[in-house]
Amino acid sequence: MLNVSAEPAFKVSELNGFRENQRVVAQDVQASPPQLHPGTIVSIWSDRTATVIWDYDLLFGVERRLVSSGHVELHNLNRLS
Repeated sequence: MLNVSAEPAFKVSELNGFRENQRVVAQDVQASPPQLHPGTIVSIWSDRTATVIWDYDLLFGVERRLVSSGHVELHNLNRLS
């Protein structure tokens, strides 16, 4: 039986060294060769995801691999200096 009592994610100001308004780059390791996509974090969520505004429109395949329900998993992001 499916457990539907999972807690919903909530917005946090910082998590794992990531914060709102921070410049990041997402790495699409499934692309050949792997590709980097720069953007800015809008929101951080407790489920270790972020909402990101990209510097340009992502191609459909890239967005499908990196974005789920509008969120990107933090392990796909690297902070930019």
